[in-house]
This record gives sequence, structure tokens and C-alpha cells, in this order.
Amino acid sequence: MKKNILILSLLIPIWSYSQNTNTNQLKKQPHQASVEVSAKSTSTSIESKSAASLTTPGNTKTLPSNVQVSSKRNASTYSFVELGSTYYDLQTNASMGRRIQLLPDGKVSAVWTTSSDESFATRGTGYNHFNGTGWFNPTPSATPRIENTRLGWPSIGINGSKEWTMAHSAADGGFVMSENASVGSNSWTSNPLVLSQPQKRPIWGRVVNSGNYFHCIASYADSSAPGEPRAPYVNGVYAPMTYSRSTDGGATWDKVHTVFSQYDSSRITSGGGDVYSIDVRDSIVAIVTGRALHDVMVFKSTDNGATFNLIIADSFKYAPYNAKKLMTDTPFVCDGSVDVLIDNNGNVHAFWGVTRVLDTDTTDESYSFFPGTSLLGYWNEINNQSTVIASGSQFDRDGNGELNISAGNFNALDANGQVPQTLIQNNITSVGRLGNTAMLHMPSAGLDNNGNIYVTFSLPLEQDVDINNLNLRDIMLVHSTDGGNTWSTPQDITQKQGQEEEFACIARTANDFVHIVFQMDALAGTNLQNNSTRDNNHPVTLNKIMYVAVPTAKILDGSIGQLWNSNVKSFNANKEVFIVSQNQPNPFSNQSDVIIWLDNESDVTLEITNISGQVIKSTSFNQLNAGNHSLTIDGNGLNSGIYFYTVKTATHSVTKKMNIQ
Repeated sequence: MKKNILILSLLIPIWSYSQNTNTNQLKKQPHQASVEVSAKSTSTSIESKSAASLTTPGNTKTLPSNVQVSSKRNASTYSFVELGSTYYDLQTNASMGRRIQLLPDGKVSAVWTTSSDESFATRGTGYNHFNGTGWFNPTPSATPRIENTRLGWPSIGINGSKEWTMAHSAADGGFVMSENASVGSNSWTSNPLVLSQPQKRPIWGRVVNSGNYFHCIASYADSSAPGEPRAPYVNGVYAPMTYSRSTDGGATWDKVHTVFSQYDSSRITSGGGDVYSIDVRDSIVAIVTGRALHDVMVFKSTDNGATFNLIIADSFKYAPYNAKKLMTDTPFVCDGSVDVLIDNNGNVHAFWGVTRVLDTDTTDESYSFFPGTSLLGYWNEINNQSTVIASGSQFDRDGNGELNISAGNFNALDANGQVPQTLIQNNITSVGRLGNTAMLHMPSAGLDNNGNIYVTFSLPLEQDVDINNLNLRDIMLVHSTDGGNTWSTPQDITQKQGQEEEFACIARTANDFVHIVFQMDALAGTNLQNNSTRDNNHPVTLNKIMYVAVPTAKILDGSIGQLWNSNVKSFNANKEVFIVSQNQPNPFSNQSDVIIWLDNESDVTLEITNISGQVIKSTSFNQLNAGNHSLTIDGNGLNSGIYFYTVKTATHSVTKKMNIQ
């Protein structure tokens, strides 16, 4: 049995990459903490449970006397726009799909896995759309699903004038496509189950489309429960990633759960759920997949998915791993959380969370991996080189040269759902790790019309802890203005003290703003993966689904920075207000909404003037926090015609035209 090494302070990582026979491979680094897992483990434990078995009685907790709250908790924090909420708090096991889209007219739609009840029986797709009707106003209760059956893991897209979502059925396997009568109408119709395979249960889909060409990647659920199917072997790979294609808008599928010929046991022994991502641009399709015991593999098609070519973005030196190979040099590997992006020139970019592995005993089927690693890996096909573009060391908040993160942030519950005895001995009473991913994980990438690339990721923050003394996560962002050749210093774009922001998904397209949806609550980790049945340390709670539109100008000039970092002065230089988009709807008769961005806390005034410049109405909003806010324009009592609205702070103002019907 391998020894688990547990610490409370993580050393700042040092890294390097090298070319290795036309593929890329990370070099050795001393390790700090390991967790032992099975070599054939797949991300299946959550979906194999019934809704009833996941029910946990709620409780409340007061702040323990041993929790040391940072004196920096009074730092400025951002405000966001609430899209909805959910009791079901697991949005993915590893990689995020496409959950938010910026539409050509500047409107935004977002989806997430929701449940309006604490037993998760009503689990399905939550949906919201920014069209100015108030849907982005705070939601007091859990968001209802758009379907009438239990589904999860939705993707969203648009085909012509219709929006679509596609989510999996965990009970039966396969996927349900739902179509909106028109964009933003919230009039959804669900189609019959597709891509099902008897006794195989394909789930965990990621779906994208380019017109009528729909592309879906998925994997197979696995359960050892009596009467339930085990995942299959295909091409010698256990629970492989599959690819499906429709050429007629999802009505029929000419490719159904095919496995690429290059995806075989010569390099891979096991796949798993959510360890892949997909993107499409015109006729180009790009897929990336990776996990701890195989290469980071990129599959690219230039003919709408008819054929694919394989590129090894980052090679695993022990592939194929069969539990009989010593791995004593702790090689760098992918943690399973990946994303892929096709740029404006058709080139592919891949991103992944980095971990390391170790095996000093070949007599069993297990190996150790290191979830305390905090690096973001990157590759593009232009340079064909792996590199690191962000590190947890860049968020050394107290400046002591270490990342002081609780061990509970990168350890898991034991097989019985209890806190491991080794943690209890170190006064750790809770855990907050998400599956088998690393401490820095879940990249999500988008780009603007100028080719600037934006990548979000999640990381626990020093000196910001919950009631269990676990570090809470923020959403960070790193960007490149030269096609991935160089990368900026990452910035903390959420900075919500006392709250955890996780499961961030960025819209593939940015305009003047980067549009992001994420989940937020006050406890580290999730109920679905981190609740101890004995201690009930992460009860079922109502999680908020939040939206933030960050001005690209603020990202590109680095002025968002890190609010708790006193060296960032430009952020506090002035109070500016940005309009995220034109008021919506426009024209309107009663009410219309406009979302603003504030650099700092400020009083805000919203004025309505006629074409003569006369002020008709004025509304004051006192002490709004930095970040996003939705302001309602009241058009009641105004005659039809052209008007102007002006949003003012003490030092700045922005005026735009609107039309009253």
C-alpha cells in the first residue's frame, strides 16, 4: 500500500517542459501530497446513485472557534448577476462543456444542471436568457427545469432561429434534445431520446453544432450494482470516449458512438466521464481528451467530422499504463479537466489542469496522483509545444513564498463517505476536492474578433475560508494577445469573499465583454462529492448560478488584477461605468434592463431624457459594489418616441439611445 503524504502548506511549483520525439512531455518535479486511486477508476460514482440515495438532511452551522478569518476579508468584492439557482450542485466531474453563448445580436443565453428540490428528483436543464425581460433578476427559489424528465449535463447552441439544448439521461443512457420556439422565448419542446445503447448507458455528453452538423462526444457510465451494466471495452480501452454526428440538425445520426481507430490500447487503457471537450468552427471539428494515465490527445477534422487526424499534444511516457510499470519520477500529466478552442484562422488550442502520478508498487492495480498541483497546461498546433500558462504560485496572497491551502482542499472522502482518519488526526473535519482533478482545474476558453484568447480556471484562494476552514475557490482568467505565443499574468475576476465560485464556463465568443457563467455558494466543494454521511459537513444547500460580463478592455490592460493585492493601483484610479450591451428589449413599452459594470463601489444615477435634453425621470442606486448590476429602465407613462438614458457615477457617465413603443 502506498503512503499518502498530507500537508497543510503547498510549495510554489517549479516547472519546465521539453520536446520528446515530436511529442511533448513534462519533466519531473518533487511532490508534496499524494492520493491513491484505482488505475481503472472512472468518474461514475455520482451518476450511479439514485435520486433518493443522494438526499441529505439540511442543517446550519455557526463559525467554529478555531477558524481564523483573514483580516483582509474587508477587501472590495465584486457583484454579479444571478441567473438562477439549484440544489443539485455538481455541474461536471472534470471538464466544462459549452453552457453559455453570446448571440449575434449581443444577447446571452446560459444553461446549467438544476434541481428545484433537495432530493434531486426534478433534476434537469436550468435556462436563462438576457433579453431585458427581467430573467436575469435575482431568483428567490430554485430554477425549474425546461424538460419533464430527469436529465443533466446540458450543452447549448443555436441553429438558425432556434436555440437547442442537449442533456443526458443517466437512468437509461442517451440524450434528449430540446428546442426553443425562438431565441429567448422559453418555449421549450423536448424530443425523444437519441444515441441510446441498450446495456451500455452512454452519458456525459458534450455537444456543439455548425448549422445542421451536430457533433457529440460522450463516455459510458459504469456501475457494480446488481443488475446495472459495466462500461464496455472498445479498441481495448475501458469506458472509451465516443463520437457521434448528425447532418440534419439532430433528427438522425449517421455516426453513433464511434471510437476513433487511433484511440486504442496502444496508448490508452481507460477513458472516463467528462475528460474531454469539443469545439467547432465551420467545417472544422476539434476534440481534446486527457487524463492521468494517458496522453493529451487532440483529434481534428476539416470535413465536418467525416475523418479525424490525431495529434499528441502532451505525451505520457508510460503509455500504455498497465499497473506493472514503475513510475518513480512523478511525471506531469493531465488531471482530466480539459478544453479546446479553434481560433479565427482554424488553428486548434488545448488547455488542461496538470497533476502528477506515482507508482512504486506493481503488485496491485492502484497508483498515486497529486491533487495539490496547481498548473495550467497549454498547447497549440502552430508551435506544437506544451507549456504552462498559469500557476497557483501567482496567487500567493500573503507573499510568503508558499500557497497556504488547507489539505482538505485536495483530499477526498474515503470509500464509506467519511473523512479519512489521517485528516481527522490533523484536525481536518471536511474536504472540498472535486473528483480526481487537481487544485487548479477546469479551464474554459473563448476568443474575440481580434484573436485575443481568454481562459478561465478555478483555484482555492489563500485566506478566504468557509465554516469548515476550507479555502474557497475563485475564478481566475489568463489571456493572450498574440495567438498563444505569450500569456498574461492571470487575474482574479470573481473575488467574492466568503463565497466559492466554481464550474466556470466562458462563452466561446467575446465582444467588448467576456461572458461567464458559474456556480456560487458559501461551502467549499459539493454535496454530491464531498458530503460525509456521518458528519453532514456539506449539506444540500441552494446554490446560485451567476453571470459576469467582464470588459475586455479591463482584462487586456491588467487593471482587474487582484483586489486584495495592494500593488494593483490602476484598478482604484477612477470610477468608470461600462454598458454591457444596449438596453433589452429595445424598443419597449414598460420596462427594459441594462447591465452595467463598475470598477469600484459607487453611487449610480439612471436618467431618462427626451430628444430636447430634458430630464424626464431619474433613479438613484446607492453604494453598488464593483462588478455587474442589472438596472431597470422604467418606461411607464412615457409617450412613444426616441429617448436617451444616461448612467452616471460621480466622475463618469455613459449615454445611449432607446425607443419607447
